[in-house]
Amino acid sequence: MRKNTTSIMEKSENKPLSASRIKTMQTCTWQYWAKYHLRLPDKSNHGSLRGTICHAVFENLGNPRHRKHYRAIIKAQDINVSAPIKRMVEAYAKKYEIDDFENMDLINKMTVEGLNFDFFGDTDGKPTEAISEKDFDISVNEGDKNYRILGFIDKLFLFKRKKTAIIRDFKTSKSVFAGKEYTDNMQDYMYCLAVKYLYPEYLKRRMEFLFLKFDLNGEGLMAMEPLDELDLEGFEYFLTDVQQIINNFNHDTAVSGLAWDKGYPAKEEGFAGKIVCGRATRVGQLKKNGDLMWHCPFKFPFEYYHLLGEGDKFIKSSYVKEDLQMMLDEGVGTHVEKKKYSGCPSFSFDSPRDLL
Repeated sequence: MRKNTTSIMEKSENKPLSASRIKTMQTCTWQYWAKYHLRLPDKSNHGSLRGTICHAVFENLGNPRHRKHYRAIIKAQDINVSAPIKRMVEAYAKKYEIDDFENMDLINKMTVEGLNFDFFGDTDGKPTEAISEKDFDISVNEGDKNYRILGFIDKLFLFKRKKTAIIRDFKTSKSVFAGKEYTDNMQDYMYCLAVKYLYPEYLKRRMEFLFLKFDLNGEGLMAMEPLDELDLEGFEYFLTDVQQIINNFNHDTAVSGLAWDKGYPAKEEGFAGKIVCGRATRVGQLKKNGDLMWHCPFKFPFEYYHLLGEGDKFIKSSYVKEDLQMMLDEGVGTHVEKKKYSGCPSFSFDSPRDLL
C-alpha cells in the first residue's frame, strides 16, 4: 500500500517523471511509447513478482505494532513462523501464480535476508524517525528549473542530531549494479533530490541498495557515494530537459531512439542496445536446451484488451479479456475494448517506423 504522498509545490501540467520512466526512455523510446502511451500489458517475470511480495512483507513488518512477528521470524530465520505473514505471502503467490516450491523458497530467503540487515536502522544509534514506504510527488518551477518527480522510497531513516538521512531500496534482481548503473544511478539522484526537498534540514543524504539475493554483509550491500549540492543542481537541469521531452512525447519521438538502432553496448553500459530486444525471431522460440528464448515483451504483434471508464478513460490493460471482465462485473469501468498491437518498428518489415 502506498501512502504519505507529499507535494512540495502546486501541481503543474508536467507529466510525472520517475527513475524507471526516464531509464525506459533512455533505453528504448519505443518501449517507453508502448508502456506509457499505448499502455500495453507487460507480463511481469517471476523475479519482479517475488520482489513485490518481499516488499509487501517489509512494509507490514515496518509497522511497530508488528514487532513481535519480526522477532519471531528473526529467531527462526523463517517467515512461515508468523501465521499472518505466511497467509499474506501465500495469497500473493497464488494470485501471481508463483506458489511453487522454488519461488516460495526464494521469497522466504530474500525476505529473511532483508529483515536481518539493520531493518530498523538502529545499528549505529536509534533514528529520530524510521519511515517505511514513503511516497513523494514533487513539482518544482523555480527560475530555469521546471519538472515533476515521483517515486517510492522503501525505507527512510532520519537522524536529527547528525542531520543525516539514509535512503534504502530493496532489490531482488539477479545481479548487482555495475558500470554506469553504479556510477550514474538515476534512482540514487532522484531519491536524494526528493529527500532534499522533503526534509531540507537533513543536509547529509546517503542512498543504499540492498540486493536480497546476495549476502548483505558483503557484495549485496551497495552504498552509493554521497551526492553534493552541485550534483543535485545539475540533475535538476537534466530533469528540466527530460521534462520537455516527456511532455511532448509523440510517435516521432517514439521511433527516434530505438534500442535496436543503438547496436550492441560497451561492457560498462550493461543491459542496453540490441541486447534489450532479445535474440528471438518469433514468439515461442526455444533455445537449444529447450528453454524459452527471452525477448522484449513489445517486440512482436499481439492482441490485448483495455478496461475503460467514462469518456474512454483508461483503467487497466490485460492480455486476457476475462481478467478485465471480472472487474467490469464488480462495477469497475464501463466497457472492455479489444485492441491489436502491430509490433516494434525495428522488426515490422511491412511498414517499418509507421506504426501507431
